[in-house]
Amino acid sequence: MVLIGGIKMALPNWWQVTTPHRDIREGKLSESIFAADLWDVFSGRAPLEYKDAATFFKKTYMTQGLKNLLENALSRLSGKGGDPVIQLQTPFGGGKTHALLALYHVIKNYGEIKHLYPICDFQSLIPQNAKVVVFVGTQPDPIGGRTPWGEIAHQLGVYGKVKEHDEKRRSPGKEILNEVLGESPVLILMDELVEYAVKAKDFADQISAFSHELTETVKSKDNVCLVCTLPSSVPYGEAGERALSELQRIYGRVEAVYAPVEGIEIYEVIRKRLFEDLGDEKTIKEVAQSYFDLYQKLGPDVPPEVREIEYRDRIEHAYPFHPELIDVLYERWGSFPTFQRTRGVLRLLAEVIADLYRRKIPSALIQSSLVNLENQAIRMEFVKHIGNEYDSVIAADIAGKNAKAPKIDKEMGSEYEKYGIASGIATSVFIYSFSGAEKKETTLPRIRVTLLREGIPPTIVGDAISKLEEELWYFHSEGKQYAFRNQPNLNRVIVSREETVSDDRIREELKGYVQKCANGTLEVYLWPESASDIPDNKNLKLAIFGPEFLYDSEKGKGLALELFEKAGTSFRIYKNTLFIVATDNAQYTALSRYLKRLLAISEVQNDKRLLESLTKESQDELKKKLKDAEKEMPFMVLNSYRHLALAEVKGPAWKDLGIPTVGESTTISKRVKQHLKDQERILSRITPKYIIDKAFASDEDEKELRDIYELFLKMPGMPILESDSVLLEAIKEGVKSGLLGIREGQQVYYEQDIAPTMDSFILRGEVAKEIKDAEKKEREKEEEKGEEWSQGVIEKPEEEEKGQREGEKERKEGAVTRLTLRAKIPWDKLSDIVRGVIGPLKEKGLPPEITIEIKAESNEGFDRTTLDNKVKETLHQISAKIENWHEE
Repeated sequence: MVLIGGIKMALPNWWQVTTPHRDIREGKLSESIFAADLWDVFSGRAPLEYKDAATFFKKTYMTQGLKNLLENALSRLSGKGGDPVIQLQTPFGGGKTHALLALYHVIKNYGEIKHLYPICDFQSLIPQNAKVVVFVGTQPDPIGGRTPWGEIAHQLGVYGKVKEHDEKRRSPGKEILNEVLGESPVLILMDELVEYAVKAKDFADQISAFSHELTETVKSKDNVCLVCTLPSSVPYGEAGERALSELQRIYGRVEAVYAPVEGIEIYEVIRKRLFEDLGDEKTIKEVAQSYFDLYQKLGPDVPPEVREIEYRDRIEHAYPFHPELIDVLYERWGSFPTFQRTRGVLRLLAEVIADLYRRKIPSALIQSSLVNLENQAIRMEFVKHIGNEYDSVIAADIAGKNAKAPKIDKEMGSEYEKYGIASGIATSVFIYSFSGAEKKETTLPRIRVTLLREGIPPTIVGDAISKLEEELWYFHSEGKQYAFRNQPNLNRVIVSREETVSDDRIREELKGYVQKCANGTLEVYLWPESASDIPDNKNLKLAIFGPEFLYDSEKGKGLALELFEKAGTSFRIYKNTLFIVATDNAQYTALSRYLKRLLAISEVQNDKRLLESLTKESQDELKKKLKDAEKEMPFMVLNSYRHLALAEVKGPAWKDLGIPTVGESTTISKRVKQHLKDQERILSRITPKYIIDKAFASDEDEKELRDIYELFLKMPGMPILESDSVLLEAIKEGVKSGLLGIREGQQVYYEQDIAPTMDSFILRGEVAKEIKDAEKKEREKEEEKGEEWSQGVIEKPEEEEKGQREGEKERKEGAVTRLTLRAKIPWDKLSDIVRGVIGPLKEKGLPPEITIEIKAESNEGFDRTTLDNKVKETLHQISAKIENWHEE
């Protein structure tokens, strides 16, 4: 934002402020425009921008280094001192070839440019009758063409002096060279001499000898200047390195090294070549200040150098480019020997400007994150230096209709899609990933500099990097250093292994994980398929459906209905004790995908050969991924199994448990039970009044405790008690407080501290009170009558006294008060035992205590369903106590 009239306004886009050269604006870029060649200028074949001296200097930014070079050469040619032999260092963008062309035009075409600044300042140094000769090693044929000494003599018009030496490929001595150069001022411009020496391998030693003789001869003459270029490295293998080393040794004895471009001058050179108009100085300063303010706010989140006041000046000098873009090309890509030889950085930046200018991408500066690698011309400017395999890397991860980074932007929406966050970060990391030197990575602070501009929240960068790490295949991150490589990253290795994990394996492993995440306070039945898989007992049970029975599918709804209605072939009695959880299609898809990745990570970890092929950083990252995935798996299971079915009057009712709390240590069983308790579907405490309201009909005064308990277990829609002790405690409390009463046989308990049993009968409090009050009155009446008998006020009736005496006599004569019997009976006569034995005994006394002993055999063997789900279950349902159970 900038202040205009006291109002905050958005920064202007660079393409609204500047004017690129016409050929860039119109998309008519030509290879030759940026392929400056000294020999083409010399021979008249170069484009107008280079061939015409006036046009050339109008598009040339006169750096201090170039001024010094011109002044030294002209002084030398005028006999006023100066270095006789000069080597040019070779930075890109207005470097060595441009410097040679400037020297050539000043001597050859001074009359056309003497009015231009700063050429006019050199008027006193312009030599009379000066000649300029040119040798470019890429042009002559080393077999049939002229040698360097032959070409120099030819251009000076004295070829005859060296004809024999030229034809025999033998270097002339200093005496002949002195004659060749003559007495007039001569400027010798030599370029690409190393390449020529490599091609002329049969007489490479003569080139070294000639270079030695020439430098010595030039040094001896006060009006001759030799300017040559030697690269810092050559792409010609061992022969090239030998030739370069030899020539550096020779020229190093006498040369002075000049750098035509230094420091921030490189920005000016590029701007001069690519733009007609850079806009007003005020706007440029406002843009620079805005970026500088942003970096001050970010503090240590960006590199320290961008927070220095000098960096604001660099932004001004580089405008409309961000300095980081030119710097990365200069410092990293410029170190590739091939980068400057084929079109170079000017061609690349011209393509970038043309692309952004056409698409009108909003931005105050041109940053590396805005370079459009989907543009084939721009892409190839990079790829040709690093290998065609990186074309597929770009297509897979960074730019193009199938690339992952743009898909991330589209999926995330908001700022991602508006500003191309993921694509921009991927692009800038790619540009920073290559260098002819060792440094081939970038850092998060530097990525922020390449990306952040007006409108982009700084906090988004870290999140976006994480997404790239997870989803891109060739994006590598090691020790907080980021780079693209032509080898798949760990993520891609994992994805490849995922492709080998079958659906059956996922289902099998998932069942194990669900089992681990299921156990708890409920009786769990995993992945049932029919009503016979879950018994009908009084325990609280949880059925966990398999993935083929989704809660919202017809199969899932059908199985849930069947389980609530039936237990095997019989009707389910205790419907209220059964709960069901299931997943849905979306959640299961996410869960299975996550498990698939976990299994793939585990397999990679266990593959020793594959593990050894990974870097140490990748091995550590793999361990972390495995640990994190295993830690996250319980949450994924809980989040998937979130649909809970309960028995209701109208049929199964599904509830959504919601998203579980991250980091919470629980199980499916515990989570379901806690939810049911929170919703008061499972009760851990009830009041005596609650029992009366829920269990007694309006006309009921008495009810067996067992029936009350089973009512909670059987009736769909009713809350269920956590255990029978909940009911027993409530009744005990009710009896003590007088809200309830208990009848045990003929005895009624009311307002007493008594422990009820499941065989107890529960009475309404008022009924129990009436009974107890009546008993009290009867007891008081009997006590009053007995007291009158004892005092002789009244006599006992004769019949009562006689009956009492006869009863005592009968008991004395051996009456049976206790019976214990053991008998073997046919299995089909059990009903007769109840009718003829148990019934009569109960009529004459208390309910008999019955213990049965059963011995059963089967040739085929009893299956577990019969033993557990039928025999044991029946015994449990009738509250039988199993004292001994022995299987053979």
